[in-house]
Amino acid sequence: MKKLLSFLSVFLFGNLLFAQQKHGALMGIVTYQNEPLVGVVATLEGPNLIGKSSSVSNEKGRFRFNLVPPGGDYKVTLTLAGFRTLVRDHLSVNLGQVTELELEMNTDSVSEVLVVSGESPLIDATTNQISRNFSTELIGKLTNDRQMQMVMAMTPGAIEDNNPSMLGGASTDNLYMVDGADNTDPLTKTWSTALNFDAVEEVQVITGGVSAEYGRNQGAVVNLATKSGGNSFAGNLRFIASDIDWNSEDDGKPFDEATKYTTESRFAGTLGGPIIKDKFWFFTAYETRGKEKQTFHYATLEDYLSRDAGRQTSRVPKYEGHYFNVKLTYQPTPDHTIQANYNEDPIEFPLYNYLNSSNYGNGDNITREQGGDNLLLDWNWIITPNVITSLKYQRKDSPLNNRANYHSTVLEPVQEYNASFGTFYTETSAPTSDYYSAREYDSYNFSLNLFFESGWGFHDIKMGGEVRDAQYGSISPAWAGGFRMRWLASSGIGRMRIYDDPRSWVLTNEDYQALFIQDTWSVNDKLTLTLGLRSDHLSLANVDNVEVVNLKFGDTLAPRLGFAYKINQDSFHGSFSQYYDAIGDWIVRNNAPNQLYYADEYQLNLRMSELEAMGLAPWINPNDWLQINPQDHPDLWTYRTQYTFGSDGTADILGTIDPAYMQEYTLGYEKQMGSRYAVGLNYYNRTWKNAYEDEDFDQDGQWAFQTYKGTWRKYEALILTAQRQFTGTGLQFFTSYTYSKTRGISASDNSTAYLDSPYDVFNWYGRTLDYPTQIKFNGSYTFDFGLNVGLNYQFFSGSVWTPTISVENQIPGGVNEGGTATPLAETRGSRRLPNTQRTDLHVEYGLNLFNGKLKPSIYADVFNLLNQRYAINVNSDMGDGHYEYGPGNEPGTQGYIDYVTTHAPVLDDPNSRFGEYTQYTFPRSFFLGINLQF
Repeated sequence: MKKLLSFLSVFLFGNLLFAQQKHGALMGIVTYQNEPLVGVVATLEGPNLIGKSSSVSNEKGRFRFNLVPPGGDYKVTLTLAGFRTLVRDHLSVNLGQVTELELEMNTDSVSEVLVVSGESPLIDATTNQISRNFSTELIGKLTNDRQMQMVMAMTPGAIEDNNPSMLGGASTDNLYMVDGADNTDPLTKTWSTALNFDAVEEVQVITGGVSAEYGRNQGAVVNLATKSGGNSFAGNLRFIASDIDWNSEDDGKPFDEATKYTTESRFAGTLGGPIIKDKFWFFTAYETRGKEKQTFHYATLEDYLSRDAGRQTSRVPKYEGHYFNVKLTYQPTPDHTIQANYNEDPIEFPLYNYLNSSNYGNGDNITREQGGDNLLLDWNWIITPNVITSLKYQRKDSPLNNRANYHSTVLEPVQEYNASFGTFYTETSAPTSDYYSAREYDSYNFSLNLFFESGWGFHDIKMGGEVRDAQYGSISPAWAGGFRMRWLASSGIGRMRIYDDPRSWVLTNEDYQALFIQDTWSVNDKLTLTLGLRSDHLSLANVDNVEVVNLKFGDTLAPRLGFAYKINQDSFHGSFSQYYDAIGDWIVRNNAPNQLYYADEYQLNLRMSELEAMGLAPWINPNDWLQINPQDHPDLWTYRTQYTFGSDGTADILGTIDPAYMQEYTLGYEKQMGSRYAVGLNYYNRTWKNAYEDEDFDQDGQWAFQTYKGTWRKYEALILTAQRQFTGTGLQFFTSYTYSKTRGISASDNSTAYLDSPYDVFNWYGRTLDYPTQIKFNGSYTFDFGLNVGLNYQFFSGSVWTPTISVENQIPGGVNEGGTATPLAETRGSRRLPNTQRTDLHVEYGLNLFNGKLKPSIYADVFNLLNQRYAINVNSDMGDGHYEYGPGNEPGTQGYIDYVTTHAPVLDDPNSRFGEYTQYTFPRSFFLGINLQF
C-alpha cells in the first residue's frame, strides 16, 4: 500500500520524462514571404519510425514531432492547398536533441513537388545542455573494443578507465541509461549490464547543464539508445578474433588491460524486423564472451620482497559468459506505442588473477560470478499533438559474488605475510574471502509533456517523478573459513586469528522518490531559457527497516537554469546547475544489527628467525606449517587476546547527515562552419560540497559519521571542440582539446576515504584526478571503392602521485595495532608521471552485393599502433619511518592524534626501489574481424 500511495502521489503531482532519454525531436517553422504559415500539414517518415507521423503548423508557423527514434534518412513533407508541396529529406535526428528546420513555401508551380536535400544542423541552438552524440556511423568506423567505456573515453574531459571519471567527477558519479532505463549498479554506482555493441543505435554523453529530469549523478549522463528493428528484416553476423601471441611483447613492463590485449574468439549476431509491418517490430542481439587477458603477479614471496616489477610472472586468466538483449515495439495506433526490453550478461572469471592483483601468489582460488538482468516496460501515449504521457516500469537485478573455491582451516589457513610496504598472500594461502551481494530494484515512472504557445513564446514543459524501491547489500564471512595466519615481518612475530563470525546479511532498503519540473521556453526565435527545478527524497533503512537516513524533498532542491541564444546557426549558451548525490550504503552498514564478529588471537612462541634457524618457513612451505599448527602443536602457542570487529548497529552520527552536492557553471559558444563543420568552446566550473565522512581515530572499529561542510573538490576546464559530419563517403571526425585543473581531498565518491584514521588526514588536499592537458581525435575516411580507414588518437598529461612513508600503527588497543599505516609524505598529487599518448588504427574493406542487401566486410583494429609504452603507476613507498611526536604526545594520548594529523613522518630506512615504475600502458595489440550485414 505504501508503494502504491507513493506512486499515486507522483502521478498526481508530476512525472519524470524518460521519453527524451531514448528519443529526439524534430521542430520546424514554415513561412511564406517571411510570414508564419498556419495550417501546413507536416508528415514525417523514416526507417526507424513505425508508420508515419503528422503535425500541423500553428499560428507561429511552428510544427513539432516528439518521440522520434534517433537515426538518419528522415523525410518531412509539407502540404497546404494552394502551395507547392515541399519535401526536405536526408534528415538526421539525434538522441536527446532537437533538430530545427526553417522552411519557406511558395505558390509557384503548385502541381510540382520541390525536394530540398541537405544535412541536418550540427548544433542544437535551443539548449544550454553540453553533450556529444556518437552515432553508429562514427563508432562503427573506428577502433572498437566493443565496450561502452570506449565511447565515454572519446568525450572531452573523460579519463579512460573501466569506469571513466568525467570532468572532475569520480568513477562512481555517472548515470548510465539504456533505452530510458537506469543501467547504473545501485551498490557500486558504476556501469552495470553489458550488451552486444552492434545493438547500439546512438550514444549521447551529457557533460554540462544537465536537465532537471536526470538525478543521482555528479559526473556525466551516458544515454544509450538501441536499435528497434524495422519494416524489413535486417541484422548482422560478426566474428572477432584476438590473440596475445599476435601482439607485441610486454618487454618486462607489467600492464593491466582487460579489453584490448586479449585472446578471444567472439561470435555476435543481431536480427530485427517486422512481426506486423507498421505495427509491431522486434530486435534481438547475442554475443559470446570467452576472453583471456595477460596479467602479472608475484608468484612467490621472494619475488614480492624484491619489489622488482620485472620479476612478476605473467598469467592468462579467462573471462566467460554472454550478452543477450531483445526489444519489442508495438504501435497499435499512431498515438500509442508500447515497448518491452530485456537484457542479461552472466560472466565468470578468477577474481584476483583477472584483476591483476600482484600480491596474490595464487590468484585463481576465488571465482567471481557477476552479471544481471534488466526488464523494461514502457507505454507512450500522444493524447493530443501538444500533450504526451508515458508510463514505465523497470525491474533490475544484478548480483555480484566472489566464491572461494575452498575454505581455510586450522591446517590450511590464509597465509598473510605483512612486509612494511604491503601484504602478500603466499602461494600456499587459502582464499581470503567470500563475498555475496544483492543489487536489485523496482522503479515506477509516469510522464507528461506539454507544448503550447503563449504571448511570450513557445513552452516545452516537462514535469515528473519517479518511485524506486531498491535493496542492495552484501555478506562476506571473515577470511573464508575464519583461519588467518599473520606473519609480521617488522617484528618477526607470528600471530593467528581464529574468527567467530555470526553476521547476517547487511542490506540497505532504499525508498527513493524524485520530482521535477522544467520549462524550455523559446522566448523568440533567438532566445531559449531553461527554467528547471528538481528535488529528491531518499530514505535508507537497515535490514530491520530501522531508518538511518532521511533526506526530504526540501533538503535537495536543485535548480537547473540556463539560456541558449541563437546567432544565425550558432549558439551562445550558459547554465547554472546543482546536483545531489545518493548517500552510500556504508552509513547503513554501520547501523545494521547483528554485525559484530570476533577473533581469538594466538601468538607463536617461536620467532620467525628461530623458525628459519630450524629450517622452517611455513609462510612458504605448507609442510612446515603442519609442524607448528596450533591443532597438533598447542604447546607452541599462547593465547593473546580477543578482538571485536564490526558494528553493533549504533554507529554515532555527529550532527546531521546533510546531502552532498555539486554546483556547476558553464558558458559556451558553438559555431556552425558551413553545412558540415562545427566548432565549440566551453568553460566548466564545478565545485563539490558537503563530504560525507566516517572516522575512527581511536581505531576501535566503531565509526562516527558526519557531514563536513565546505568544498572538498573543485574542477575547472576550458574545452575546444571541432567536428565534421558524415555524408556517406569522405571524412568525418570529432576532436577536442581540454585544459583543466582539479583539486581536492579525494578522488572517490563523496570522499569516504579521508578520515578513516588519524594517519589519513595530513597532506590530503591537493591535486587529484588532475590531467591538465587532453588532446583527442576520432575520425575516419571512407573511400568510394569500399575502403574505410579510422584513427583514434589521445594525449594525456601524466597522472599525479604522492610519496608515502610506512609507519607502525601505534593506536593502543586498536584493531590495526601493530599493522602498517602509509601516510602521505608530501602534499597530495605532489608528483606527476610522464605524459602518455596512444594511436589506434581501424582498416576495413567492404562490398555491396545484391544492390546493398548483403554487405560483407573484413577489418583489423590495431590498438597502440606505434607501440608507445608509458608508465602509469609507480612505487610510491619511500621506505620505513616514524613520527617525532615528542614527550607528552605518546601513543594513546590526544597529543599523539593531534600530532599525526598535522605532521608527516620522518624517513628512517629508505626504499631503494622508490620511484620505480610498476605498471605501463599496454603493448600494441590486434583484433581481426569479419562482419556480414544483411
